[in-house]
Amino acid sequence: MKSIKGDVWLAFCVITLAVVYLYMDMRLPEVRLSDPLGPKAFPALVGVGLIASALTLLLEGRNRHRSHSHIDTPVRPASAAAAEVQHASSARESKNHPLILIGMVAWTALYYLAFERVGYLLATSIFLFGLLIYFNRNRLKTNLAIALGVTVFFDLLFSQLLGVPMPTGFLPF
Repeated sequence: MKSIKGDVWLAFCVITLAVVYLYMDMRLPEVRLSDPLGPKAFPALVGVGLIASALTLLLEGRNRHRSHSHIDTPVRPASAAAAEVQHASSARESKNHPLILIGMVAWTALYYLAFERVGYLLATSIFLFGLLIYFNRNRLKTNLAIALGVTVFFDLLFSQLLGVPMPTGFLPF
């Protein structure tokens, strides 16, 4: 139940920051050089994406709350030994949270440093694949397909549709 409250707070904070971000984007001056969208388009997309992500988090929390409310009685371990094992497992998981956070920050920093040198396609594919391997374990082919698919989709979106050149790095395309 505690994580549901945390998710709600996070969603409201993200929505608040996104609204402030969109307000600041609206205050940008109108400049029409060679770009038909101007400098406001990309920040507006980011702001709308933040709000959509926060609303998705709220919906997930609501669905999780509904599924927890349908459970009448909590599942209790059969013995004291089973309760001890369950308690030790949850304590071990809570101790790993800071390590996971540090690992993700280091992985993201490595991605940031390699982005220009290695190029968007290669760096982003490896970055996403690494995250998916950790968070979506034992699904190697699915993780690879998602990492490559998302990377190629966004590369085509930015380079072809929006006309934003992405760093090529080692690759000639």
